[in-house]
Amino acid sequence: MDDLRVRPMTADEFEFLRSRLVREYAAEHVRAGNWTEEEAEARSRAQTDELLPQGVETPGVLWLAAETLDGERIGHVWVGPRLPAGSAGAWIYAIEIEPDQRGKGYGRALLLAAEQEAARNGFRTIGLNVFGSNVVARHLYESAGYEDASLQMRKQLSPPE
Repeated sequence: MDDLRVRPMTADEFEFLRSRLVREYAAEHVRAGNWTEEEAEARSRAQTDELLPQGVETPGVLWLAAETLDGERIGHVWVGPRLPAGSAGAWIYAIEIEPDQRGKGYGRALLLAAEQEAARNGFRTIGLNVFGSNVVARHLYESAGYEDASLQMRKQLSPPE
């Protein structure tokens, strides 16, 4: 897109974003039934700290900020090597477009920028995880050529009477 600029995220932008990402990731796991509310934020923070021990300066990790040519924030993407260490390919750990900017093609453009940067860094594949309830994101990824690599399923059970 001609009206989109993608650049490396600054340390200040990262610190502002980090606390929100921890809260939102925790909430997604609670909604998905993976974690309890009591444990969610601590688990989310621990996973984030493990993946980003040096924050935005963690080696091998790429944080990109997307903005309009006027400098209006549009979104961000976090790309790094797929963990555990030694796994092949890059991984999109987070990608987000600001709510008021969605539906304008920015998500697709930011996804493409992440793919291009991963390829420039020598990765031959890129993957991501999306919660099953996020139908809009799933459609974007499928239309961009992403395929199911694995599928987790769950069923709610009622206690016996």
